[in-house]
Amino acid sequence: MSRTLFAGIDAGTTVIKGIIVDETGQVVRRHSVQAEKPITPEPGYAEVDPEAYFSSFSSLFNTLFKGLSGYDVYLGISAMAPVLIPVDRNGRPLMNGLLYNDARTWREQEDLKREYGDLILRVNGNPVNQQQWLPKILWLKRNKPKVLENAWKLLDLTSYLVYRLTGETVVDSTVMLEEGFLDYRTKKLSGEILDIVGLDENKLPGLASTVDAVGKIHNGNNITLNAGTVDAIAGAVSLGLMRENILAIILGTTGIIFYSTKKPIPSSKLFIDLSPVPDLYYVCGATSSAGSFVDFMLDLLNLTGKHHILGSVLRRTKPGAGGLVALPYLVGERTPIMDPRARSIFFGISNTTTREDTIRASVEAVAYSIRHNVDEIEKLGYKTNITLVTGGMSKTPEIVQILASVLNKKIYLVSEAS
Repeated sequence: MSRTLFAGIDAGTTVIKGIIVDETGQVVRRHSVQAEKPITPEPGYAEVDPEAYFSSFSSLFNTLFKGLSGYDVYLGISAMAPVLIPVDRNGRPLMNGLLYNDARTWREQEDLKREYGDLILRVNGNPVNQQQWLPKILWLKRNKPKVLENAWKLLDLTSYLVYRLTGETVVDSTVMLEEGFLDYRTKKLSGEILDIVGLDENKLPGLASTVDAVGKIHNGNNITLNAGTVDAIAGAVSLGLMRENILAIILGTTGIIFYSTKKPIPSSKLFIDLSPVPDLYYVCGATSSAGSFVDFMLDLLNLTGKHHILGSVLRRTKPGAGGLVALPYLVGERTPIMDPRARSIFFGISNTTTREDTIRASVEAVAYSIRHNVDEIEKLGYKTNITLVTGGMSKTPEIVQILASVLNKKIYLVSEAS
């Protein structure tokens, strides 16, 4: 076997996955562990314990490389983002990390939209939204000012993992754009936006490109680590979104919709993301819930973990779920509604509604939330030549069929990216 290996670790919301391949692409090792579960101390709140999460990450890392030695390894990390983790001078978290779908900051979002919404959209390319750090920083100033005062650095999950592995404090441009501080045109920090929230640039990690080598790990191997990226961006790359005019949908814990283009159009209802490919952008939709909504409903119906029944239930039920209509907004909604206070409903319950109708309505709700985003992308004038679908929910063929029917598109199913 070659003495050079390539490794990737995806630090997701529910699962942490790792893979090692050789120079020919042959899989050498593959492993996964359950991620530390998000914490919900109050309705709408979504947090993670960074140290507990790193413990799960370390378990994956150690098992993945166990017994391997003497190799030159190139390791890339992707992670759920943005996650706000304030740390002290010793790198210790000062509080739980605030997840991308944390919805506590709706007042701060309204303030930012009213005073600076146009500026932020023009510079960052993204509207004020709940996943950005901007409203979270204002929330901290109002509710936990000592945390910001005592913070040495504000780290995202990727930069926190890189720091714990190497001692380096860096963040890649794809993550920084989603945090809200980057000018999408120049790919540099925006002083205007930093001034809006009164943040000292020195509290942020150094900015790097996704592919930059930022540190070394010596564990019997010589591991070179890159700057990391957003998990969804890594998923887009693994799907082959390396050229223009491709629509891709990732049906995971949340729903992510990508359209690749060299001509991004800022929209108040969608996001813009950077691609690692120079001059290529992704116009994106991102739902707050997808698989998590179906999981939640299975829990409520006393069917926790019984995903294997979904196919048979969907085959037995008819489109429209017997008149039952659902909205999947468990923790607000990101695009295109941009409302952290949005909540789920079921409408049309009657004395003939069954448990199976409820399951089907939940899946249809996810499909229509994806359709809502695709419609907004097409309103901007983008034409889709290819539509790709992947993610955990796509492992159930009946869910894929429902999505294809709702979108009225021919879709190509791609094995879930590792």
